[in-house]
Amino acid sequence: MGDRIAVMKDGLLQQVAPPREIYDQPANMYVASFIGSPRMNFLPVTISDHQAKASGFELSLPKAPGVARGILGIRPEHFLPTVSGDDAIMDLKVEVLEVLGADQYLYGKVGSDDVIARVDPQLKVSVGDLVRLGINMGRLHLFNAETEKAVF
Repeated sequence: MGDRIAVMKDGLLQQVAPPREIYDQPANMYVASFIGSPRMNFLPVTISDHQAKASGFELSLPKAPGVARGILGIRPEHFLPTVSGDDAIMDLKVEVLEVLGADQYLYGKVGSDDVIARVDPQLKVSVGDLVRLGINMGRLHLFNAETEKAVF
């Protein structure tokens, strides 16, 4: 077994790194979508200084990224199970739920964006519910909307 992965697209090398690095620090949106199941959520945002605004929520970024338009990347497993006053939050309108034993996936909309979230399988939720999700800011990704390269 190898200890590094080479991710290619259309014959061009995108990133070579150990699997954990590919997962945690993807070089671009293609690499981010390559590893992980279900795939990473990609949410278009407009950015002003430290504020990122999507169609259904707003959050403060840890630093000013230097781009006006970006794509937030949030893996389904990086939503927080409980929300505190300091967390960035979004409200997910549940359209489909999938219970898979130890996991429960919620598929729905936040504003006009499709979002998939992995939540505790014991969470009582039904189709049509509005579920408040915290965002793990330490695991948040930002990509340049034009180049699709990772900003952070």
